[in-house]
Amino acid sequence: MDIAYCGLNCKECPVWQASVRMDTAAKIRLAEEYSTDTCKFSKEDMFCMGCHSDMVSQKMCGDCEIRICVLKTGYKSCAECHDFPCSISERSLNHNSNNLELQKQSDMKNKKTE
Repeated sequence: MDIAYCGLNCKECPVWQASVRMDTAAKIRLAEEYSTDTCKFSKEDMFCMGCHSDMVSQKMCGDCEIRICVLKTGYKSCAECHDFPCSISERSLNHNSNNLELQKQSDMKNKKTE
């Protein structure tokens, strides 16, 4: 699946792209770019085959509230949930983000088909 639980298009994600291409140079660059004073990433942390995959970077995504919630509910995305938008999606997704808009559009489609 190419759409993450939060609505992100995995194919547009630089970490996913580097993982698929097995691009070590990109992973090193991304680790430097994503690192902060309080959280350092290594090239090994820059691995993702999408959050629907069993191969997820625990350092990057292990605490993702959206992923944890969707896995518990069994939905394919937030938009399938009757509580969407909820405090988790509102807190995790920027109110003006494309991901939130895609989820809202998907939510409307789901409600029309019910």
